[in-house]
Amino acid sequence: MFNLKASVKKLKSQFELTKSGAIARRYFVIGAFDGALTILGVILGAYVAKVTVDPVLAEQLIVGAGVAGAVALAVSSAVGAYEAERVEHVLSHKHLEKAMLCAVEGTRKEAIGVSIFVSALAHGVAPLVAAFVPLIPFFFMPLDEAVVTGTIITLAFLFALGAYLGSLIKEMIVYTGLRFVIAGLATSIALILIGGH
Repeated sequence: MFNLKASVKKLKSQFELTKSGAIARRYFVIGAFDGALTILGVILGAYVAKVTVDPVLAEQLIVGAGVAGAVALAVSSAVGAYEAERVEHVLSHKHLEKAMLCAVEGTRKEAIGVSIFVSALAHGVAPLVAAFVPLIPFFFMPLDEAVVTGTIITLAFLFALGAYLGSLIKEMIVYTGLRFVIAGLATSIALILIGGH
């Protein structure tokens, strides 16, 4: 019979053994930052390049390319994280076995499998969710308003992401949040300048 309490306790011990919580958090932040900024890049690039030609086409291009980019980024991130974590854990496990002069099985090996899965899931889900942040306005607003709103929402999202990281290390959350926003603004300005030529 399935025992939820025992399963949660086992999962918690596996997370502690492999430090999966910290790894998943790191992958989630990286993935979310990538997802939001990449799709903001798609939006600004398509807008600057196509809006003067055909605003309707620009909006379709933004939504289509944004969704496709989000899915591709999610798959790429999940597979990349899975393979990277698998290799790192296998190397670490082999190093441990070499140091102990014997095979190590059981709980640790199970925990490694959980850690790999959780890392891949966090790194795959984060960019997919974050990628839709800048796209939301395009389902409700005209093109010009959607681009401005999407950019503002994305910068706010990046600020929240940075502020969250700052809160973890007891750093000034405004300072860390603004560092993320500056990265987003710099990227936006560069894309607008590139697209304008």
